[in-house]
Amino acid sequence: MNCEILSHKIASILLIELRHRKDIVVGAPHHTLGGVKNMPCAEHEDGDENTGFIARQIAEKMNLSSAIACNYRIDPNKNLRTDYSLQIAMWAPKYLIEIHGHGAKGGKRPDNSTIEISSGKMERNEISKSFAATLKEKMQKHEPLKNYNVCGDFNQIYFTAAKTATIIDDRWVSIHIELPPSIRLNSTKGLPTFTDDFVDCLIESINEICKN
Repeated sequence: MNCEILSHKIASILLIELRHRKDIVVGAPHHTLGGVKNMPCAEHEDGDENTGFIARQIAEKMNLSSAIACNYRIDPNKNLRTDYSLQIAMWAPKYLIEIHGHGAKGGKRPDNSTIEISSGKMERNEISKSFAATLKEKMQKHEPLKNYNVCGDFNQIYFTAAKTATIIDDRWVSIHIELPPSIRLNSTKGLPTFTDDFVDCLIESINEICKN
């Protein structure tokens, strides 16, 4: 049923799932179904296609509580008073993992083979760099993932999340993950077959870096 919610093209829904663990919480604030490029939100029109499916896979496999905003009419993670942000605060996690998707539009923006990791602040640069290096190492074991770039240096990434309320909040440590379209979308706008391997790499990285 919940996967059906994430597959809805126009319904604006916050999918909250309480699981056994709340020490690490997974969020996807800008989910849209693959092929739905825009959200009904003036603050954040670009939909992060299929990110909710990836976030939910991580949460289910790790038994983590999760919050996924679908086709939202407000920008859920830019304000601590939104229902998305309030739910995360209610769970009081030690770590927040947010899954996002970038458009790979060229210029200064990351390309279709680049994954960006941020913790929102220069003061947390070592955390994001460590997570990026760990993820890159895990991805080397899988042929379709070997050639992806993974950058976690605040000084080098485009999507720093420096103004994102849920990411810069000091009540928890945040890992902001920006995924290119090639990891989120295949030719039919579904998830590529190798995304399962990528999710496993993310889980291994979370287990190594996000320790109590």
